[in-house]
Amino acid sequence: MKLFAAIATFAIAALGVVASPIVVDTRRDVETAPTGFNITNIGVNGSGCPLGTAYSALNPERTAVTVTFSNFYASAGPNIAITQNRKNCEITLTVHIPDGFSFGIAAVDYRGYYQLDDKVTAIQQAIYHFQGILQQATAHSTVTGPVSGNDYT
Repeated sequence: MKLFAAIATFAIAALGVVASPIVVDTRRDVETAPTGFNITNIGVNGSGCPLGTAYSALNPERTAVTVTFSNFYASAGPNIAITQNRKNCEITLTVHIPDGFSFGIAAVDYRGYYQLDDKVTAIQQAIYHFQGILQQATAHSTVTGPVSGNDYT
């Protein structure tokens, strides 16, 4: 069975989110996408991506996707509802995979902005899984204030 990597690029703008590298399994031969592989559908759902606030774009080969959010942020503090402390967005991709191939995620890129007061901690976490497979991968990062006006990649 051959393995190739589909590159997924997610541009996420969320308060307190910091980039985390994803490790690609280098023990296998990774090739470019075979003829016939493509992403056929992109879905987004969650409190960090209400309807009309997430935008996706496929590359011309339909093997990579960029998702941009305009309303993905979390807030904390006095007079701010507890529901604003945590945001999520589940991104689902439907893919067509030619017979004899499997695939994996080659890279994920997070970009955004954060501003944190003194002693305020923000955690960004991503969970990656494939339908029907119990094993999942988790990446997370933590940043503690004070920080202001910082971009992250």
